[in-house]
Amino acid sequence: MVFEYMEYDLTGVLSTPEIRLTQDHVKSWAHQLLMGCHYMHTNKVIHRDLKASNILVNRKGQLKIADWGLARSWNQEMQRLTQTVITLWYRPPELLLGMQKYTPKIDMWSVGCIIAEMFRRSGLFKGSNEGTQLDMIFRTCGHPSEKDWPDVDKQCPLWRKHKPGPGKFLPNRLPEALRHNLPHPKWMTQEAVHLICKLLEMNPEKRWAAEKALYADYFFEIPILKKASELPMRFAVPSVHEMDCKRRHDQKFAQRLAAAKSNGQQRPGQRPI
Repeated sequence: MVFEYMEYDLTGVLSTPEIRLTQDHVKSWAHQLLMGCHYMHTNKVIHRDLKASNILVNRKGQLKIADWGLARSWNQEMQRLTQTVITLWYRPPELLLGMQKYTPKIDMWSVGCIIAEMFRRSGLFKGSNEGTQLDMIFRTCGHPSEKDWPDVDKQCPLWRKHKPGPGKFLPNRLPEALRHNLPHPKWMTQEAVHLICKLLEMNPEKRWAAEKALYADYFFEIPILKKASELPMRFAVPSVHEMDCKRRHDQKFAQRLAAAKSNGQQRPGQRPI
């Protein structure tokens, strides 16, 4: 299958320091991503693997959703769906807690992670396995309470395993976490925080759908939302994707390793015996 060439993916863009982004890029691409999700969900399709490397951008500033290998048609009558979908960093809590009857809202959690990543130029929840991923989510978004998610016990069979004891429920500190360690703190406005928080609601029933997110106040505050054709796309790098970043990382590691060997030093990252 042959498709049009897209010069960038979001992982490549966000991992390349030479590429200077503006608020306009973040806002426009967030809006374009939500428009794509709204169209997808309106047509009863869930993607199930939205992540930065699957979001492609061309030299015209146009964003497109790629890699539909885990996508499937969906309807509300479906009782048992595959749980091991969505790349770990972008996987919502309901899947990590064993929910099988899920909805397109699983994609919206991924979208919230991607939008936050554009502000941070780094992943928001970077767990190494399902346990650490859940722990990061709980420490940032808090534990789901009976008030916020009344049916969590019935919907998520693994919640009993992770439910904290009395007095050990963690509070929601997501707004503070979203403002922490940003390259451009002023870009993360109160409305941007509100949008991401609504996309990262623990209870999928309370999580915003793409259609509602498109009307978030964030898209109506200054700077005004730009069309793709209005974005400055003269980046310092003509093309970059996730694989390019991995290759660059491997080359740098090999260079450090070779330098360490030539100097008679231990391997980078190796502990002394």
